[in-house]
Amino acid sequence: MSAQTTSLTVVVPAFDESACIEGSLRSIAAHLESLRDIYPISELIVVDDGSGDDTAERARQVATSLSVRTLVLSYAGNRGKGFALKAGFAASTGERVLFTDADLSTPIETARPLLQAIDAGADLAIGSRKRTGARVEVHQPWWRETMGKVFTRLVRLLVAEVSDATCGFKAFRGDIGRALFASLRIYDWSFDAELLHLANRRELQIDEIPVVWRDQPGTKVRILRDATASGIGLLRIRFNALIGRYAASSAAVPIDTPITSWTNDA
Repeated sequence: MSAQTTSLTVVVPAFDESACIEGSLRSIAAHLESLRDIYPISELIVVDDGSGDDTAERARQVATSLSVRTLVLSYAGNRGKGFALKAGFAASTGERVLFTDADLSTPIETARPLLQAIDAGADLAIGSRKRTGARVEVHQPWWRETMGKVFTRLVRLLVAEVSDATCGFKAFRGDIGRALFASLRIYDWSFDAELLHLANRRELQIDEIPVVWRDQPGTKVRILRDATASGIGLLRIRFNALIGRYAASSAAVPIDTPITSWTNDA
């Protein structure tokens, strides 16, 4: 491995996360420091998804005190978590790329098993709250858990045989992750399903890894809006597949939004 090769990138999509972003970034940076003997060069990428608060500014402020190279991307308008990750993966340089929710519902200290799966040959390692060994310490509200169960059942029926499609803790071989997100067309909550569909089309190895989960307050989910959007998203995936839109899925779908970048160059 070249001394200049980035071993690991962590991407954090963030929307109105001003209250938690500083603590989360410090926790991630500290964990990356603890992994330096395994992954010598790491980077942290925060993508502010058009927040209405000062998420991006707070991220830049805390990054000045971090010893890990930190890149903060931001743009106008809330485009969706899928778009934020598309932008973050496009900017990533790591041989391995992991994304995590900004509230760290899955503690960043539990990332090692996912990364080990990538190192052992998996193309994707997705966190699961349903696999044997998973531990849900703080449950989501019943309506969110019900939404997640229904969506995952539909994903299993229409897209991919996985136990937990929506856990916001997934790791990728860097080149694979960048190619998958470059092909992403759906940016709302159903982006996970499209990602899995693209992975299945390419016959990639997907490992499911049990995780620890602690629901955090302040959800951005709106039950009627997001349930409707997720259902429509699954239909769009089926329609796109039917008309052959994924047949050339290696072709990148352009990012059509001006993005501002800032880095601490640690």
